[in-house]
Amino acid sequence: MEDQNDIISEDKSSNTYINWFSRYIIILIISCLLGAICGFVMVGFNYLLNFFKLGFSFIPYFIAPLIAGALTSLLVKKGVKNNLFLIMGTGAAQFITEATGRESAYDRFPVLLSKTLATSWTYGSGMLCGKEGPGLLIGANLGYIIAKRFKRLELDLSDYFFIGASACTSAILRTPISGALFCAELPYSNHIRYKSLLPSIFASIIAFLIFSFFFEFKPLIKTDLTAVEKIDYITLLPLLIFFGILTGLIMFIIITCLGRWMKMIKNHYNRRLGFWKLPLIGAALYSVFLFIVIPLIDPQYKGVLITPDTSILSFITSSIKDMHWLTLLILIILFLVAILFSIGFYNSAGIILPLMLLGALIGGLFGVIFYPEYPELFVILGISAVLGASINNPITAIILIVEMTWEPYLFIPAGIVTILAYIFSGPNSIIPGQRTVKKIKLDDN
Repeated sequence: MEDQNDIISEDKSSNTYINWFSRYIIILIISCLLGAICGFVMVGFNYLLNFFKLGFSFIPYFIAPLIAGALTSLLVKKGVKNNLFLIMGTGAAQFITEATGRESAYDRFPVLLSKTLATSWTYGSGMLCGKEGPGLLIGANLGYIIAKRFKRLELDLSDYFFIGASACTSAILRTPISGALFCAELPYSNHIRYKSLLPSIFASIIAFLIFSFFFEFKPLIKTDLTAVEKIDYITLLPLLIFFGILTGLIMFIIITCLGRWMKMIKNHYNRRLGFWKLPLIGAALYSVFLFIVIPLIDPQYKGVLITPDTSILSFITSSIKDMHWLTLLILIILFLVAILFSIGFYNSAGIILPLMLLGALIGGLFGVIFYPEYPELFVILGISAVLGASINNPITAIILIVEMTWEPYLFIPAGIVTILAYIFSGPNSIIPGQRTVKKIKLDDN
């Protein structure tokens, strides 16, 4: 009898294993397919960004943003029936809404195409614009289309959203692990979605490899921090603590002010039925801003305000020792104005790259003043601290800079400053709509 029970138990275990294995094989196949699609879409998206960047290069730098803003506003106004107002802003808030189960009924393809175009000409025009935020919406909509095609199979609709968004974000940032983590953390202020994380990482790796085949396999941020490995972090600890707290408090002020501004201006123009005008107004202000400021600053710093990309991060890291603290302070102020006119007026632009650049400048300023021996260390740590504080994604922020720099010893200092910045920045995020998970149901199985 005992042997029979053992046999029955073994059969159940075998059946459970077969079900488990077959289920995950299907999930991995779906993830591979979606990752490959997202990888090639992001390759095309990146070429489109470069195409618009080249096209706008023949237009005066202070006119190009105005054209891009006008195109976005016109697209939104003419596409009211297709819900093209969804292309306004970073795309992150809409991703949060749909990824947390509040699915919206609208035609996905027009939004997908319009978001891709609007972000491309916003970036190409020279406005402050991240590429990864729109990647969220592009990837999420691709996931939705695939989900409908395959009738979801072993995954929920929300899983497809996460996998698609993760793959597109990871490809454009060249960070397959933290890109997936970003999407898993983003919808929540105190939680991470583990259920979708494993297939998201697999899809992200596939998308990243495809993207790297076309655009090189290399770190996103070039650093020269080999000597920093010899630093005694116990001695550095007080500075790390101070920097984390200071960054958190700074971001608390920025998050509060920007959030209130965007809410106020949205309510004002919604009441007047003129919400579609905001990208044009912001772009016009950005054009005036560039017309006044660019002739007054050193030519080597123009890239901070005109079409800034990740190469600026490498530039700041490599040249920080030669930069005066007053120069950095002025650049921070100008950069905040640029964020206000671009992100603050709901242009189709990602928020992650602007936050990374802001973090590099804040960290550089701190490093030049308090740690002139290796100020570039705080440039990198500033990226992590600002990201963790502003979007409630501390785990993602810590891993992100390691993936971007290929410098694993940054885990310890990044962990210290990012967690402290996250705590002192308060519960709010620069991206609205994050949910707080108060209770998790546990399955005994």
